[in-house]
Amino acid sequence: AAEGTHGKGAGWSAALRGSSSAGCLARGSVAAAPARGARSQLRASVVETEALAKAIPATEERRELTDEELFANDGDAKTVYFNARDQVGIFEPFGYFDPLGYCPDDDRDKFRFLRASEIKHGRVAMLASVGAVVAHFIRIPGYERARGSLLSEWDSAFGYPTILLTTTTICVMFWMELTFWAQREDKEPGDFGDPLNFNMYNEDMRNKEINNGRAAMFAALGIWAAQAATDKDAMQQFGFF
Repeated sequence: AAEGTHGKGAGWSAALRGSSSAGCLARGSVAAAPARGARSQLRASVVETEALAKAIPATEERRELTDEELFANDGDAKTVYFNARDQVGIFEPFGYFDPLGYCPDDDRDKFRFLRASEIKHGRVAMLASVGAVVAHFIRIPGYERARGSLLSEWDSAFGYPTILLTTTTICVMFWMELTFWAQREDKEPGDFGDPLNFNMYNEDMRNKEINNGRAAMFAALGIWAAQAATDKDAMQQFGFF
């Protein structure tokens, strides 16, 4: 009986091992089926990609990008968000006065160049208009021959020996224009420092300087035009001197 019982137990064990092995094989077959399908799809995709690459002809040889091409899309905040209408020197009723469209309101570099030129010309014109008045009363030694006419002033400035002083002054101003008065990119147009510590470089004073410079350019031009027409200096044109 013991042997019979042992034989039955061995039979049940073999049967269980057989069924377990069959289940493992079945599960392996089911798991392997998706893997084989994925590999087949991958091989098909690779074949299609290679065929498409061979079908498309190469239009240009491969090359390295230049610095301009590489950084073409790099955004510069000052350039992207610049608007000339928000700068100093823009007043009503004219606003941004550019009827000929000479300077687009989003062109930062061109606006800065023209604004720096405007400020410099305005400063020179302010000195010139004041100098035209002062020259009636005060003569620099060597320039006494200058009278009311433009021709006499030209002869006085470029005659000998005053031509030496005139030429030296022009050369010094030209050198300063290229050094001390050169416009820097990290500064606002016309900002060359505050050597006397006036502490007046603010929006209000900048607007006043630009407006006075514009008026002085018209004033200086008017003085010279009237002087050429009447042979009278700036003070004589008033009729009091």
